[in-house]
Order: sequence, then structure tokens, then C-alpha cells
Amino acid sequence: MSNIYEICHDSSSLSDVQISILNNSGDLLQFASDLSQREVSVFVPGKAKGTMVLVEHHTPLFQGMSGANVVTLGQIVNVYDEPVAAYVMQQGSMLMGAKEKEYGKTVPMAAYPFVDNAGGTIAVITFVGQVEPNRELLTETAFMALQVPIANNSKQLYKALSVQDGIILISGDGKIIYANELADSIMHLRGRETHLAGENIYNSRVNLSGAKRALASHEGFVEDIVHGQVIFTQRVIPLLKGGKVNRLIIIITERTEIHRKEQELMVKTSVIKEIHHRVKNNLQTIASLLRMQKRRVQSEEAKHALDESLNRILSISVVHEILSHHDEDTIDITDVAQKLLQLLLHGMVSRDSHIEPHFDGQKLILPSEAAASLALVINELITNAIVHGFEGMQDGILSVSITNQDGQGQLIIRDTGKGMDPGTVDMKKHLGLQIVTTLVEKDLQGKLEFSDVKPSGTEVRIQFPLVEKGA
Repeated sequence: MSNIYEICHDSSSLSDVQISILNNSGDLLQFASDLSQREVSVFVPGKAKGTMVLVEHHTPLFQGMSGANVVTLGQIVNVYDEPVAAYVMQQGSMLMGAKEKEYGKTVPMAAYPFVDNAGGTIAVITFVGQVEPNRELLTETAFMALQVPIANNSKQLYKALSVQDGIILISGDGKIIYANELADSIMHLRGRETHLAGENIYNSRVNLSGAKRALASHEGFVEDIVHGQVIFTQRVIPLLKGGKVNRLIIIITERTEIHRKEQELMVKTSVIKEIHHRVKNNLQTIASLLRMQKRRVQSEEAKHALDESLNRILSISVVHEILSHHDEDTIDITDVAQKLLQLLLHGMVSRDSHIEPHFDGQKLILPSEAAASLALVINELITNAIVHGFEGMQDGILSVSITNQDGQGQLIIRDTGKGMDPGTVDMKKHLGLQIVTTLVEKDLQGKLEFSDVKPSGTEVRIQFPLVEKGA
């Protein structure tokens, strides 16, 4: 996320409109650094005369960072310490120079003025680092890209680059003015034997139909290209000036192996989702058999036991149902809790009673194992509240709350029923509470606490650590 807006408001002399113009290019700075293969810094005029403020700094992702590259954003810089940037800020014209990175050691530097809609210089973009002479054109192109605000639907065009990307630059009249070695290698895989640089896409056999489309439509795009058994991804980025395409950036990545692994992952994900779906169906079949058995038994105690088993099975079924619709093996437990609250109230509360449900839940993502355990806990506590807390009562409120408290998951189930004395609860006599205690303490590594609610009712509070998947 760009630091430009906040730092400029606090420390620069720019207006709100100028800050917004500069901030619109903030998301492109990493792409510009990757494309130019240089460190990119952004300086704006400070509030005090003779000062500038460093508001952004990016280093090419595939070059790494050293201690010498560590910078402090928001620092006030004296113009005498950045003479090249200060000159460009004052004169409004591009300047090539050098910057001392270490004592007695300088590296090439290119500084460009960034202007507002009126043509006034509101910032200086510097590109610092040694590059090969034939790659100087990449720096100019990177700055050109910064002057074209990124659209919400085109952010995928400006994703970070890597050492596996082939880069091609094409002028507005279709001439290939730059192609790196990887681009030549990738095009060689597509059947081309000679170098790309110097060719014109309109009067040669070079296969860059995407470039022709972008020059004609003025729109960028991302597409996959299949050539035999090889798959490429192509990003085409038009840089406009005066309503015409001034230059094209084409980024080609050979991604056959990545594509194969993505396909394998899609197949595995589909299989896992189908397994969850079948588990859910099997659990619901078992639930149906228990309902049939319940209708045949005469003992109220046996019916009660079957009801408890039925609800436990359905609570796990809800988890598998939600997982069957997700690509990840994680689940938002709030979805499960809300469905269980509705399911249990609908199935266990008589038509003559009015138990009002209240639900308050933040999004809380858990691994499927933890979600299944917590679903059973929620089932037992809601069931306990309905069967025992509201026994003999015609109305009441049953509330469920799920929150994230500084890395701790918190579940609170509260009822306005008859209440219970927390000190006299004998876990050994209540199978449901034994299950809850075991699941909370052993599976979730959490804590369980019962308390009274005034004027009547019971509150159960559960806290457990949120462990990231794979930790």
C-alpha cells in the first residue's frame, strides 16, 4: 500500500489535488522498479524552504536488499544532500547524474520530474543503480508507465516482475526497440530463430498479434498462449500520450510447469470438495436412520439420546456442507454457528414457545479440524440452553457471539433461561458438558467458563488461540 498520501499530508507543501495525482501512481512504483532494475525513490517538496521529503522507495524484488539500501520514509532531506533531485525539482527537466551509495562509491542515477495537470513539478522520481547500456531504455519506459494512472481493472497488468519474464518494448509505429534475452529465448520456443530487436511487427514474420491488437485498441490485456505443449502468459501494456499509443510493454512468461501444477491443484481441490459433499450426504443419511429409529422407540430417555446424537451428527454435517463449497480447507466458523443456531431452534423449540435468536459474529477463519470441534461445542451448548435453560418457559432470548480478541477466538453463548449454579455443575453427570470440556481443552487448547446472567440465565464463555494453518 502506498505511503504517499499520509506522508505528503503531514510533511509536504503539496495541495490535496497534487497529492491525489501523485498517489494515483503509487501502486505502479514497484513495477517501475522491477522493469528498470533500479531502486526507485520519490521526493516531494518539503514545507520548509530548501527541503524535500522522501515519500516512497522501492527495490527490484529479484535483486534483494542490502543494509546500504535501508531508507526511512518520511525523512526530511536537505536539497544539498540530493543535488540531482533538487535540480530536477527546480528546473522541471530530466537529468542524468550519480549518487553516492557508500563512502567514495557512486552509482548512476536518472531523475525525472513528475508533473501535475498544470505542468508544474510536484515530485521527482529517481532511478538509482548500475544497468547495462542497452537497458537504459527500460528506465525511460518505467517512468512513462508511472505517468499513466492505473485503472482498477488493470492491476493484474502491473504485477511484480521476476527473472523469468521476457520483456519486449515496441514503439507506437510497431518497431521493436528492446527485447531481453529471455524474450528472445521464449520466442525461440515459439519457432523464431532471429533476434527481435529492430524488427517491425507489421512487415516481418514476428508473431506478436497481441501487440497489433493493443496498438489498434489502446487497451491492455493478459492472455495465455498455447504453442504445442508449451504455455505462455502474455501481458500487453500500452502507454498512451496525447490519445495515442506512445509505447508498448509486453511481458511474456513461460509457465507450462506452473500451469500443469495449477491444473493438478484444481483437480485435487475438486476431489476434496466432492469428498466433503459425500461425507455430508452420508451424515445426513445416518441422521435420517436415527429419525426412523426415534419414531419406533417408546422410551422418552431413548428418544432424548437419539435427538442428541442426531444433532451432533448434523452439526458436523454443516461443516462438511460449507467445506464442499470452498476451495480452501479452512472455514468461517461464523457461518457454521449461524446455521446451527437456526437449525437447532427450528428443530427443538415447540411451536408454542418463542425463543428469540440473537447472533453477532466477526469473520473467524479456522482449519476444518478446529471448525468441526467448535461446531460440536456450539451444538452442545445451544442444545443444553434449549433443553435445560428454557425448560418450561414460553419465551426467552438465546444469543451467540463470535469475535477475534487479539489473536484469541472468543465464543459466547448466553440465554435468559432459568439459569444454573456454575459451582454445582457436575461434568461427570452431563455427557454433553464432558464433550464440550474435552473439545475445548484438548482439541482447541482453550478455556471454558460458566457464569450467571442477571436477572436470570447462563453465559458460557470460551476462549482459544487462533493458530494459522501450517503453524
